[in-house]
Amino acid sequence: MKPILISLLATTTCVLGSARWFTGPQELELAAESLSSGDIDIQTYGLMFSGVDQEWTLEGRMSLATYRESYVPVLFGTDETLTEQTLQASLGLTREWSKAWSGTLLLSAYDGFSDYRSIWISEYYSQLFGAFSTYQAPEPHGYSINAAPSWSYLRGSGTSTLSVFYAVDEIAPGWSFDSAAGVPAPGDDLLETFGASLIIDQALNPWLKGRLMLSARNTSDRDPRLGIVNSWAATKGPLSLRVTGGYSEESPSFDSSHVAAVLEWNFMPEWSANIGVRTYRDSGEIQASGFNALAPPVESSEIFGGLTWDKGDLTVSSGIGFLESDYDPLSEDNEFFGNLYKDRDWLTLRFAASYKF
Repeated sequence: MKPILISLLATTTCVLGSARWFTGPQELELAAESLSSGDIDIQTYGLMFSGVDQEWTLEGRMSLATYRESYVPVLFGTDETLTEQTLQASLGLTREWSKAWSGTLLLSAYDGFSDYRSIWISEYYSQLFGAFSTYQAPEPHGYSINAAPSWSYLRGSGTSTLSVFYAVDEIAPGWSFDSAAGVPAPGDDLLETFGASLIIDQALNPWLKGRLMLSARNTSDRDPRLGIVNSWAATKGPLSLRVTGGYSEESPSFDSSHVAAVLEWNFMPEWSANIGVRTYRDSGEIQASGFNALAPPVESSEIFGGLTWDKGDLTVSSGIGFLESDYDPLSEDNEFFGNLYKDRDWLTLRFAASYKF
């Protein structure tokens, strides 16, 4: 995995440092985000560059996520402060074949844990089975490839995009004790995912636009997960409103839904403000890396707001959000993870700056 990520990082870095290759518009963006609760702190830093040269558009992204969290066991073990970093890189190439057709190829890779839950669960198994010679510390990583042809069936007002992807993830596995061998044994740590989505963007009139996305994905040893997302954007004078709703389900017993709404106000020629809400709920995991690490049903809601200064070639934005997550009571099977799946209040801070040249 690391040679793939290093190669992708080197190519992306080359793209970011070679603006002179492009004859068309170019853009450089820096972004930072902080997500924190009382015992978990996550910081993400990103860099993006895009450039256009005739019918070609090239986009490179790099990001670094740092995790710092307090591990407090429920029944046994020792308290620890866990720190991890995850590096991600992607490279996308788009070609416009005609006025109606274009296609995009996207390569991406990452090295490190995908979220704070995986880090917490990994520490649990490390303390439980780390003294056995068969135990191996996880090294999660993954890569994916995505191909997406796009058809502008109504020039300037209607576009449909079919995206197909394949992903490989080596995760931090769950462990269980093999009583016959007298040693702990890991669960499956390699996941393959095939997926596809169809996105239709349609402008109904000068002030109303809609988007419909249908998706399906199939991961190793699981049933397919199907989803639908519908978004609308309306503009009236200095005000604009975006509303999004979505639903997904996976047999035998998983379903989730989310709703979001954002109101934006351009109160000065170069200034705009936004305020929004998001809600999410799901019925709880049906399969996880550990035999008893399944997340229970959860509901979360966020209120957020921000300011944007847009000078044309230079845009700077900042935002703040307050997120609340509420889990259902744990069952006896996963009571060991009570300090992971507990209700939390999160503070989110965001900053981004982009320059077009």
